[in-house]
Amino acid sequence: MKKCLFGLMASLLLLSACRYKEGPFLNFTNVEKRLRGAWAISNVYKNGEETSEEFPTVVESKNARYEFYKNKVLLISYLQNNTVKESSGSWDFGSKKKTIQAVFLNEYYSISREYEIIKFKSNELKLRFTDDNGITWTLVLSLDYSFVPYGM
Repeated sequence: MKKCLFGLMASLLLLSACRYKEGPFLNFTNVEKRLRGAWAISNVYKNGEETSEEFPTVVESKNARYEFYKNKVLLISYLQNNTVKESSGSWDFGSKKKTIQAVFLNEYYSISREYEIIKFKSNELKLRFTDDNGITWTLVLSLDYSFVPYGM
């Protein structure tokens, strides 16, 4: 009886371990530590179609770089008219760490986003949101480097 109960509990734990729609199925690394680092937007999708011309904002364009810090500071660098520009803001996880809530400046005005985390591997982060016009955007970010020392 105890073995059966243990097996059932282990199965439930594994089934609940898949936090994000596209995985990974199981990851033992702390989610916040996994996020802390420099990430570059490698792909942008508009309503499911990859785009290299249209972006939600210039700050959310391809090759923009997001730096997530432990103290919830978000630094963003992006290219505009062949000039590297910088923006700043803040971030935090939403309910059950299934979303990232970010507030940042886009050129001259503040933007508040709640990104649904679709995929969160150690080197890939996929975020989705729907803008005020009903367009669904997906941002795929690749890890440039982590701010957390290996093994910590």
